[in-house]
Amino acid sequence: MNSIFNQLLNVKNVVVEDARIVDSPLRPVAVLEIRVRPRRGMLRCSRCGRRRHGYDRGGGVRRWRHQDFGCWRVELVAMMPRVDCPRCGVVVASVPWAEPGSRFTRDFESECAWLMGVANRKTVSGFLHVAWRTAGDIARRVAERVKASMPSPFDGLTAIGVDETSYRKGHTYLTVVVDHERHRVIWAHDGVGGDVFDLFFKALTPEQRASIKIVTGDGARWIDSCVGRWCPNAERVLDGFHIVSWMTGALDKVRKRLWNQARRDGDEKTAKRMRGAKYAVLKNPDDLTGRQSATLGTIRNTDPKGQLYRAWQLKELLRTLLKHPIEQARGELNHWVFWASHSRIPEIVELAKKIRRRRPDILRTIELGYSNARLEAFNNRIKVTIRMAYGFHHVNNLIALIMLRCGGLDIRLPQPRT
Repeated sequence: MNSIFNQLLNVKNVVVEDARIVDSPLRPVAVLEIRVRPRRGMLRCSRCGRRRHGYDRGGGVRRWRHQDFGCWRVELVAMMPRVDCPRCGVVVASVPWAEPGSRFTRDFESECAWLMGVANRKTVSGFLHVAWRTAGDIARRVAERVKASMPSPFDGLTAIGVDETSYRKGHTYLTVVVDHERHRVIWAHDGVGGDVFDLFFKALTPEQRASIKIVTGDGARWIDSCVGRWCPNAERVLDGFHIVSWMTGALDKVRKRLWNQARRDGDEKTAKRMRGAKYAVLKNPDDLTGRQSATLGTIRNTDPKGQLYRAWQLKELLRTLLKHPIEQARGELNHWVFWASHSRIPEIVELAKKIRRRRPDILRTIELGYSNARLEAFNNRIKVTIRMAYGFHHVNNLIALIMLRCGGLDIRLPQPRT
């Protein structure tokens, strides 16, 4: 019987001593409790990982949640021996089925991490019967373990993108760096600004920094200064996602100004139209619903000067010219700047100054082919992951979830060990 349990547990160097079903009124559900111990001579220090001689069995009894056997919840129970380590002193020994400090076996954690990469949090918590905050701790441990076993994500970098993403109310941001060629997140850190971005470059070797040829991002000056300091030979490129976001931000300011003006003038009909036009003017025409398309059709006559409709036209011109060949886009961008600067719309005139100032960077973006669609899809995936991580206490758990879902980590379900 014990040999069968040894195979079912799927853990090497373990001896099964006993197995029983514990159905106590103190427990919410019945548990299959399996008492185990490491094989003799396999004791290792939980701090340095070196094989050491046993000291005593004074570490106490501990429990680890294992993968379920059918509908039965499984727990491993063991007396924790201590080892005498010349480097670390007398410490609790590591066990072959779990990481130090974890209350779950490695196979359980791998299953949980795999589910977190493909399912939502309700599915993960409901299927595995674990709290979502606990799942966050598991994600961090698995991400660290998998990253340590994979080649460095910084090797062979040629084109990277940097972006700051809000993950909590109150202007709390993450700085995220992506690898454009392999389409994955390679680094993330709490905070924003030049000091945080410097930490990324410090984590790279001189050879890895020298291989970077292109750095994309928004127009923040701290990105320019960091790139110039750490990668002076890299080209600084504005990604299309942020170029369009400049325009949509200005467009929404126009809408809000006209909406507030109509409210002050007592024009309830125009105010109602302006309020309902937000998504009609900000979304791409192909993504509009039938109602939003009808709203867009009435915008032309909403205000006497047609400011909102003309601003929407300029937004669409800017969005489409980013997809055109460089020679065609160069002339169209010149025309766009001229029309925007003479539009007599304050928000658009101000944006035209910024576009004129960053014109070389925008043309470089078009020439190198970093399309808005690809970057927007990747940014949306990160934002979905951030919303999914709501409830995590620690930002490191959020970063681990981003790496699990967007970092290209090789997360696999446990396989039988022979």
